[in-house]
Amino acid sequence: MSHSAPTTHTTHLPSPFPSAPSFNFHLTLLTSTLFIWAGSGPASDSEGPGSLPGGGIGLEESGAGEVEGEAQGAGKRLEGEGVERRLAGDWAVAMPARGNIPVTATRLFRSGSTDIALPMSQRLAKKFPAHQVHLSLSLPPSLTQQSGSSIDPYASKILLVMEKKLGVWVGEVLAGEKGQ
Repeated sequence: MSHSAPTTHTTHLPSPFPSAPSFNFHLTLLTSTLFIWAGSGPASDSEGPGSLPGGGIGLEESGAGEVEGEAQGAGKRLEGEGVERRLAGDWAVAMPARGNIPVTATRLFRSGSTDIALPMSQRLAKKFPAHQVHLSLSLPPSLTQQSGSSIDPYASKILLVMEKKLGVWVGEVLAGEKGQ
């Protein structure tokens, strides 16, 4: 078993639909464990595709020190963006299936009445069976509420696009790590 140093990766997904939020993904990769944070960004993608708010470029690698900065910034509202990012807004962990046993998952924290992270973490663990998946989501209420006047009529489609893009990106990162 190899003991490699943890690596972190970040990327930005522009708004999939008009007036939908953009998404930021953060992945901390440990041996057989994926720590994934997915949060929403501003609805208008003013910085261009593939860029991160704050001037970063698309898919970046950084050292372990950034993980500490991410945790310290949890729950803070970013300047000029009007977007609240929480480290554990909706948090679940899933263990990959072994033999005939299905993927097992549990919710670690849930801030609202819906549970989006739990089934999404199960699907990611099924897609990446060599890894335990910790998934933390920080999404606006317009995407997570079941009813009300502020619900986005395209919320399920937006979340589906986000999950598919997240799965593709994590697969690309894992393939790149395997090739090194």
